[in-house]
Amino acid sequence: MKTIIFIMIVAQTLLASEYFAKAEPVDTFFLKAAVSGQVVKVDESQEGKISDGTVVIMIDDRVDAMELEATKEKLGFLHSNIKLTKQSVANAYKSMKIQKQNYARVEHLSSYTRVQKDAKLLSTISATNSYIQAKSTLENLKTQEADMKVRIATLEDRISKKNIRLKKGLFLYKLYPNVGDFVTMGAPLLDSADISKARLTIYVTKEDLEGIENKKIYINDKETAYKIDKLWRIADTKNISAYKTEIVIDKPALFSTLMKVEFK
Repeated sequence: MKTIIFIMIVAQTLLASEYFAKAEPVDTFFLKAAVSGQVVKVDESQEGKISDGTVVIMIDDRVDAMELEATKEKLGFLHSNIKLTKQSVANAYKSMKIQKQNYARVEHLSSYTRVQKDAKLLSTISATNSYIQAKSTLENLKTQEADMKVRIATLEDRISKKNIRLKKGLFLYKLYPNVGDFVTMGAPLLDSADISKARLTIYVTKEDLEGIENKKIYINDKETAYKIDKLWRIADTKNISAYKTEIVIDKPALFSTLMKVEFK
């Protein structure tokens, strides 16, 4: 009798709870519009396929492209103007320096009348003002240059957000807009997934939670080398008294299939 009881206890120890989970993509992405505009292209042929990195949705960017081209052209003119103004600043500085030296030589000479000294002083002041004006003009041009660079970056960013490319290697699950639709910021554009691996989500009992990190994971009755990827040690709000657990596994032959998971 004691032998039977001992065998039953050992058997219960070896038993593991069974859980079932669907093999879902390791990550999913839901892309929304970052800018508003009319949709001019939707490549529906890419839906249900692995992305090759090409544009799948295009929002009208003609006005932005025209403004970008014009702004870049203005920036080129501005660069030329800055170059000329720098030379003007250098020349004004030389003129100011000469005038100051000329005034310093006669400032204390008694052979020069007050009128002659004042004339030299006025020439010095005029040259100084010209130098200050040239420097001020140069600083204003540099400010315009900085503003134009920001505008160019803004336009390039806006255009890139109107030409939606899905990262190469991701699975394009669904496209939402149609050609001719006007989308606003926040409107759904596409759903995609990383199917390079799969994720199993299960909710384990309090009993199985104890020492779970040290247990071997069996999937469909086969021992694996997988480890727990994420473990929530706070009971789930929906699955009361259960603890959410995630396991990342290799890409299955078919996603969304039900798999049996055991911890032993």
